Amino acid sequence: MLQRGLLAGRKLTLISAPAGYGKTTLAADWARQTGVALAWLALDEQDNEYGRFLTYLHFALQQIDDGAAMQLRTALDAARLPSPEAIAIGLCYDLAQLGLRNGRLLLAFDDYHKIREPLIHDLLNLLLEHLPPTCHLLLLSREDPPLPLPRLRVRGEMTELRAQDLRFTVAEAEQFFHQTMQLALRPDWVAALGERTEGWVASLQLAGLSLQGRDAAHTEVFIQAFGGSHRYVFDYLAEEVLGQQPEEVRAFLCGTAVLDRFNASLCHALTGRADSQAILHQLEQANLFLIPLDDRREWYRYHHLFADYLNTLLSQAEKRQLCQAAAAWHAANQLPLEAVRYAFASADVAFTAAMLEQVLRRDTTWSSFDLGLFSSWFAALPLHVLEGRPELKLNAARIFYLARRFDLAEKQITQAEQALRAATPTPETAQLQALATLYRGSIASVRGDFAQAMAHFALAQERLDPDDHLAHARALFGLGLAYKLAGQTERAVQHYMRAAAEAMSAGVAFLVVHAQCNAAEVQMTQGRLRLAEQTCQQIAHYATEAGYAHLGLPLTLLGGLALERNDLTTAAQCLQEGLAIARQSGLTDDVLVAMRFLSRLHLAQGNATSALGMMQEAHAITQGQEIPRLSLLSAAHLARIQLYGGQQAAAAQWATAYQATHADYVREFEDLTLARIWLTLGELDALPTLLLSLLAQAEASGRGQTCLEAMLLLGLYHHAQKETDKALEWIGRALRLAAPEGYVRLFLDEEPSLRDLLPQVRTIAPDWVDSILAMAHPSVAPRAALLTQLPEPLSEQELNVLALLCAGHSNREIAAKLFISPGTAKWHVHNILQKLGVGSRTQAIIRARELGLTS
Repeated sequence: MLQRGLLAGRKLTLISAPAGYGKTTLAADWARQTGVALAWLALDEQDNEYGRFLTYLHFALQQIDDGAAMQLRTALDAARLPSPEAIAIGLCYDLAQLGLRNGRLLLAFDDYHKIREPLIHDLLNLLLEHLPPTCHLLLLSREDPPLPLPRLRVRGEMTELRAQDLRFTVAEAEQFFHQTMQLALRPDWVAALGERTEGWVASLQLAGLSLQGRDAAHTEVFIQAFGGSHRYVFDYLAEEVLGQQPEEVRAFLCGTAVLDRFNASLCHALTGRADSQAILHQLEQANLFLIPLDDRREWYRYHHLFADYLNTLLSQAEKRQLCQAAAAWHAANQLPLEAVRYAFASADVAFTAAMLEQVLRRDTTWSSFDLGLFSSWFAALPLHVLEGRPELKLNAARIFYLARRFDLAEKQITQAEQALRAATPTPETAQLQALATLYRGSIASVRGDFAQAMAHFALAQERLDPDDHLAHARALFGLGLAYKLAGQTERAVQHYMRAAAEAMSAGVAFLVVHAQCNAAEVQMTQGRLRLAEQTCQQIAHYATEAGYAHLGLPLTLLGGLALERNDLTTAAQCLQEGLAIARQSGLTDDVLVAMRFLSRLHLAQGNATSALGMMQEAHAITQGQEIPRLSLLSAAHLARIQLYGGQQAAAAQWATAYQATHADYVREFEDLTLARIWLTLGELDALPTLLLSLLAQAEASGRGQTCLEAMLLLGLYHHAQKETDKALEWIGRALRLAAPEGYVRLFLDEEPSLRDLLPQVRTIAPDWVDSILAMAHPSVAPRAALLTQLPEPLSEQELNVLALLCAGHSNREIAAKLFISPGTAKWHVHNILQKLGVGSRTQAIIRARELGLTS
């Protein structure tokens, strides 16, 4: 079947069956017999990291040809990994080149069920779509991979082998016992074993191991007694196999049973055997279910079923002791995550708490920070175990803070402070007190109490050890956040950058990336899009060099910048990937930033329903955190989407509720949203006061984007008041700020109202204005000069009326379609005739077509 599929030119062979069915052995033997070039990847859970997977794939292809996979190498050397689409295109080219030099190529992925990363599945899916005819994919898995298998079946592009295909027949079992196990068994014995095992290869192997060295009488007795359920059969055989081994081997196997993977050093730590490397070699030679994990024969694991059995032989006390030894070894060998996992497996909560304290004390533990994993540690640890451990309580507070569970974080800080006050003063307790003060500052910032936050951060910095770079990085980051929320942008950027430098000294990539990302966000607030983009690119380069894979926020910001330049394709790619990574990391702040940008993107793509759904989800997340400042901001984002999405009543309802709130911190986004709603609803009386106040404050603090938006809205306000000169003055000022930085989307979002103003300020930035008009309405830009011939431009509503007039509708019909009164419709028609300089509806239609205002 395998050979027929290959000769038929099918793209994929899938061997899918439970453990112990000989998938790898069968595939490896077949691959050798085909004589084609072979790249074999034996996968494990760690290969879910996208960059690692691609590196492994590149290495496997190079085993065929040293010069292979140059496109893939280029992608791996890039500052940021390209999209799966781009990598798939380059990889298909690499495979085609390999085929030209080496003939047919077999690309095999063993244990593919261990892959959970969607990007890898996407890559293989794309690869299957565009696979060169000289290449064939082979997947070995315990479960069906998330690939379009039905489509491949229908197209006849896949060969499948399932458990029923892999079960040994009696003849195959006889051949297996004779050639592999060197056992001469009578045909009826083989038939009995085949029937009772149902051809399951692993159990046949276990039976063969148990039968080695037995005489005929004992063999017959053994086979006659061989039966029972699957689990009991395995237990019996494993016991028989283990019973045939020397005592030292049995002790070694049981002493290493708790390990998911191991090397000689780790085995030595658990068993005390200095000759562990020799024993591992002996076990491998004896086929005792030892599986090498690398070509150097350094790391191994047991067959999962065999490991399960060995664990049943251990008492709880033995498991606890072995897991604690494993945890200690991993901690000593700079593998903190594994150390904590084994500590939890020991089921000794006091030991686990001590191990958590030990590993969280190291800066490197925080470098590849995974909020979901760290949160799960404290969720699994009974809170009473934290009593008397103020250091661990403060670490718990840090995790709860990042998970936005602020009440829990504050509770842990309070309890830690109480314990520290009761403790004997030492340099260590002084440092912990400084950390408690620091964390209080972080919570005060989030809650909008900036004066209190500043005081806490200043006090913490005075008391912190100068060499504690991570703590100082956190303090500077907190100050950056406080300055950002207070609207002091330049100070915010400075403190974020200093935080990144301290975090870099501590070797904590997570904090380096997030500090610089926050600096880039503030640079966007300053209206410095080009500098923000440069900062994001520097982040991506650093993260790649540091091996830091969680680039959700940098991707999100790059997507936001692409959106502002109206590069919707790039924006979609970056934002979708950024949101996926942010969700996976569990960092709610990152998720919310991505969702807000994506909501705007959906609007730009004309999908108001998706935009509203995305922002409603974001608002629900924020509401659950019960922080008034964040809830108010989130509600403003939702109201703006409602306004642009045509739900003016909902937006107006928000505006009414918002005006009843009070705060002593900068609320520019909320105020600008209110201004847009007032402008749309025609409630103009208080608008200039609000916008001029916003503009003055923003200019004083260097918040360029707010300046730009305020100027734009002031222009639209004066336009609504028919004060054209003032309107053009404000729009012109906005253009002068926007054009050098490449702002586009901000103007496109307001384009219907700006349509008749932009051509009149075109001389300020001609190319830029033309590009905006071209993106908004491709037919408008070439007619910009004609539009300027009108004595007074048509308003947005007048353009709507004109379109219906040209379609032959009466005043009453126009009124019904636009939800206005017939009198208002008649008044609009009168104004249109005057502005177009014509005396009748027919002449208006002709003039409108001349100006390109209707088709």
